This record gives sequence, C-alpha cells and structure tokens, in this order.
Amino acid sequence: MTPSVLIVSERNHLHLEGVKVQLEKRGGFRNVAVFAFPEGREAFDRKLNSLLADSRHLAVVTFEENPAGILEQFDQWYRDAVLPEADVRPVFGLLETPSFIRALSSSVRQQFDPEVPPNEPPVPQPDKIEEESFRIIDEVLSGYGFEEDWHKVVRRAVHAAADFEVADRMDHHVEAIDTAVRAIREGANIVVDVQMVESGISKPLTSKFKTDVRCFVGDEDVASRAKAEGVTRSTIAMRKAVPFLSGSIVVVGNAPTALFEILRLIRKEGVRPALVVGVPVGFVGASESKELLSLQDAVPWIATHGPKGGSTVAVAIMNALLRIADEASHLRS
Repeated sequence: MTPSVLIVSERNHLHLEGVKVQLEKRGGFRNVAVFAFPEGREAFDRKLNSLLADSRHLAVVTFEENPAGILEQFDQWYRDAVLPEADVRPVFGLLETPSFIRALSSSVRQQFDPEVPPNEPPVPQPDKIEEESFRIIDEVLSGYGFEEDWHKVVRRAVHAAADFEVADRMDHHVEAIDTAVRAIREGANIVVDVQMVESGISKPLTSKFKTDVRCFVGDEDVASRAKAEGVTRSTIAMRKAVPFLSGSIVVVGNAPTALFEILRLIRKEGVRPALVVGVPVGFVGASESKELLSLQDAVPWIATHGPKGGSTVAVAIMNALLRIADEASHLRS
C-alpha cells in the first residue's frame, strides 16, 4: 500500500515544499501535502480530506525539534475534525541529510507494512519473486519521471544492486539507448572488461542478434604483456580488443583502468565504439574514470557517478538494452 503523507510544522517553512516535491518525484508517493498550524483549522480540514480521499493510510511527518508537541497538537485537531476513519501513523526523528528522502520514504512505507512473525516469513512462489521485486522498484521509481526506455534500464540496475541509490547515481548520454538498440540490431560486438560480465550477459538474446561477447582479460598473452609493461591486465585487454571496437558496445563493470584505456583510445587513437557503458566499482579511479566518460561527447555513454557500480550493474544495463532491442524488433515485425 502507498500511504498519503502530511508534513506538519509549527510555522511555515518554504523548504518543506521542496521536501514535498522530492517525496513525490523520488519517493513515489502520489499524494503529499505540507501544513503549518498558523494556516488554521479550515486549511487543516481541507488538506486532510484531500489526502484521505486518495488513501485511508496517512503518514504524519515532522522534522521539528519538539515532535511530541507537534504530534499532540495534530492529534487534538484531528479528533476535533469531521474526517473519514483512517490509519494515521507518525514518522519523526529524521534529519534532513542529502539522502534523507530515501530514508524518509522507507520509514513511511515500513510504518504501513503488515507485521509478519519472524518465524513465519512469507514465501512467494518462484515465478512471483522477480515480478514482486519489479513492482516494488517501479513504485519507488514512478516519481522520477524517467523516459520509458531509461526507466527499464534503471529498474534492472536497481534490481541487480538491491539499492535505490543506484537510480540517483545513474546518468546517460541523450543518444545512448537509441544508439545501443541500433548497434545491437546490427550485430555489434560487445566488448567487456571481466569474465563475470561476460558470463552474465543473456546468451539467448546475444544469439538472437548474432552479437559476440568478447573478453580478453584472462588471455595468457594479456597477462604476460601487462607484466612486461607494468600496467594492468585490463589495460592490455582493451588494447587487444581494438580490432573489435569500432561500432561495438563496450561494457566496463569492474576495472577503472579498462575505462581509462577506452577513453584514451577514443581521444588519442580515434577509436569509435557505438556506446560505452562505464560503471566500474571502487574507491581508486572508479569515480574519476566515470566522470571523464560523462564529460566526453565523441561516443554515447551510460555511467554511474561516484564509487558505486560493479559487474552485476553492468550486466543488468546490458541485458536491459538487449531486451529493449528485442521489444523494438517485435514492434517492427
């Protein structure tokens, strides 16, 4: 269930309108209102009636230093008002930090989740697990306003990482998805940085489009060259991939040095993949490599900002693109 949300305060705070917008846009709540007690009883009744018309579940949120006093006053006004019967629950004690919208959204939803005894966890049917996972993800992402195909990419990345923060960190070039679909339909090579990414990409879909997935990082000559030159195997693997890079989709999920090398090849040697998916994970070089990817405009790209990412996210993005291309094929046939 998705409750309505009322943000209450002892006086008008303009920034709470911004919290309202973020709860709607990023939290996925359909009906959110802000109320300050100086607005009076008439405004109180009007806003409560509107919220309860949408849902008989209502979260009352306050960020005030004296939440007990605020909630006590709310309870008094609520009892005196003529309103529909509803399940009303308070949410307080959250600080307004950069990630508090996510924390607040989770806290509100947890208030209304049915309690399940620890020794009797629900056991969904196997074919319903993914369906329910995507329902939960779509509910949260619904407020982001993503274009349809980008929503499909982001939802699979969030699902793979089990982390809604991925949605906040993902970004893409305006031509990324159209370019990827076109390349896939033309049978482009998919060049990846590690074998984990290679093994996770959908074999039925790559077979359907006759696309080859190529990974060179485990080759013996790559290891010997890397040792001789004093660089990483990921760097040499991308150099070995040069004959396959033109018009390809490059997917980097693990090694920042692979992404740095692809960017060097694009900048210095004129190599032109169709798309670069750059989501390496880590604290050394990962953020910087992705920032450089997003700043160049020679090749369309998909990236995550910051240290988060990883092979599972890379696989999820690539498989989402393959599915979008497959859906496009069915529409055109």
